[in-house]
Amino acid sequence: MEDAILSSTPSTIEQVSALKAAALAPHVIGNSHHLVVPEGYVHHDLSKAVEARNAAPDRKSGVVALASVQSLIDYCLDQNAADNAYIYADPDRRTITAVFNDARSTPGWRDHRAVFTASFTPEFTNWLNHNGPSKAKTQTEFAEFIEDNLADITEPAAHQLLEVATTIQAKTDISFSSAKRLDNGQVQLGYTETIDARAGANGALSIPREFALGLRIFKNGDGYRLTARLKYRLGNGNVKFWYELNRPERTIEDAFAGYVDKVRETTGYRVLIGQA
Repeated sequence: MEDAILSSTPSTIEQVSALKAAALAPHVIGNSHHLVVPEGYVHHDLSKAVEARNAAPDRKSGVVALASVQSLIDYCLDQNAADNAYIYADPDRRTITAVFNDARSTPGWRDHRAVFTASFTPEFTNWLNHNGPSKAKTQTEFAEFIEDNLADITEPAAHQLLEVATTIQAKTDISFSSAKRLDNGQVQLGYTETIDARAGANGALSIPREFALGLRIFKNGDGYRLTARLKYRLGNGNVKFWYELNRPERTIEDAFAGYVDKVRETTGYRVLIGQA
């Protein structure tokens, strides 16, 4: 009888093991979970390591960066997640972000995403960087700039503006003295050529007050028409030229809005304006 009682009594090792298991068991307090780790021990979460040995993850996650709006559309259609997803269009950052596991009908982790960023083309960036009076150029600098970027000019005819640029570049020894507006909307600059350090023949140079550009605003995007006003400043016989693009921010907004409309109409996802 005594042997039976002793055999049913937990051994010291079994008691320690039970206490240890109880101490390491997660404790649930409300909606929070806690794990008490004895001093000198470290808790390691092996969930990811275990999941990595499976044939596939437990759920979709990660962020995909896409270089064209069509790629974003294709990716959204492949996910087939219109019931759980939102698409966020941010005009300030020019990004369109699809969050496929968003919190719509049920809570979501919001960590499965596809992002498209509308990037400016090199040619549009170039015209933006040289825009405004702070970028005023000498006659030679202006002529070279026009020659280098002639392919972007649509109106007046590119060859006409090239002719103006070539004339400006050729006449380096001239003194500009006056300017007047012509009936056709152009501006005529009066000048005097310097010959052997003396005042020589007088002449006039007509330049357009406005010209138009045909540019792609975003990479892999459509072309847009922008207008620019050609400005000048006379001083001490010299002239400086610059141009001012007519509200380029409006063109940027229109081009980005076109992307947003295309995504909304093609994917069937709900599109919100704001940050994801």
